[in-house]
Amino acid sequence: MYFNINKNQDNILTRPKQIVSVMLFSVWVIGWLSYTIIDQQKQIVKLEQQLQHEQMKYKIIINDPLVRDAMEAGG
Repeated sequence: MYFNINKNQDNILTRPKQIVSVMLFSVWVIGWLSYTIIDQQKQIVKLEQQLQHEQMKYKIIINDPLVRDAMEAGG
């Protein structure tokens, strides 16, 4: 009987520790995922800006008469 009470007390004490550990791990995972998402959003914004820049360069090149003549000539 004595051992059963001791085991129950150990279970009672370890259960809150497990809950706290799971909660702390969950908070860490959510923080890491949030950081990753924010980092990815910044990367997307940077790539969109690069794309716009390249599109502007392309439009400038296409509108250049010398370039247009060279493209029509096959060169």
